[in-house]
Amino acid sequence: MLPRFEYYAPADILEACRLKAAGAKPVAGGTDVYVNMHGGKEKAAEVLDLKGLKELQGQRLTPEGLDLGALTTHRHIEEWEAVRGRYYALYQGCSQVGSVQIRYRGTLGGNIMNGAPSADSVGPLLVHGAEAVVLGPAGERRIPLEKFYVGFKKFDLLPEELLARIFVPLPPDNAGSAYYKYTRRNAMDLALMGVSAYVEVGEGVLETVGVALPPAGPTPVRSHAAEAVLEGNPVSDDLIVRAAEAAAAEGKPRSSWRSSAEFRTRLIHDVTIQVLHEAVRRAEMERKAEAILRKLYPGQIGKGGGDDENS
Repeated sequence: MLPRFEYYAPADILEACRLKAAGAKPVAGGTDVYVNMHGGKEKAAEVLDLKGLKELQGQRLTPEGLDLGALTTHRHIEEWEAVRGRYYALYQGCSQVGSVQIRYRGTLGGNIMNGAPSADSVGPLLVHGAEAVVLGPAGERRIPLEKFYVGFKKFDLLPEELLARIFVPLPPDNAGSAYYKYTRRNAMDLALMGVSAYVEVGEGVLETVGVALPPAGPTPVRSHAAEAVLEGNPVSDDLIVRAAEAAAAEGKPRSSWRSSAEFRTRLIHDVTIQVLHEAVRRAEMERKAEAILRKLYPGQIGKGGGDDENS
């Protein structure tokens, strides 16, 4: 059973900010908070329900990019064809969060604010250059998502502020992105390693690159070492392998009961190769919402297992 708690449904954003500053626990979909409360991992005497706040609702695609309310559900992203066409990595990430039932309830803002490095939506948002839009009594602040995380489950967020929206710039036509999640089993599992990649390719040259390794450290991070190897150079298999080596050297995964740090480091290398190949191929496609057959590359974990198709 859930422990007893006080429930608040604020009438507006300022009331919500005041209650949060006073110690109430913000809840959007509640797919993490209520489960943790039930299991005794979360002790929240006061729960702040954000579902009714209009400032956190709604989503639209503009000529500048995606404007997503923090209450946007993973299922909405998964079923939005414009996202699948322009932001394929985000589609892939959101479509792999938990079960369908969880994706109908769980929110993008909640996935970010949970602070877990393994969050499936965060890597795609990082490589697409997303910004966190926070609101408080003093007004609005926009923070690059990469700088929003300041420590394990810690954020550049004042006690009286809330994450209200997420803005993701519109990629050009020569861009492609991808996300690959490695799990122990294909059944609502957390990622042992997840790598996201974003590329802009012009005449065979990698003009702009983003690589993110969220589960490779205490906070979700981009691999600037891998990006430096790739940017400004012609696409080649050797170049992608060198970038994967740089990413593996830069990552700082930890050991846990799920996997050793050594295995996760190997995963960074192999999964980075996989996801960069897919992002490059997607950048060269006209219909970017189509699935690409995944295949294993020389030296990858599971070599000889054959091809399988994207979900």
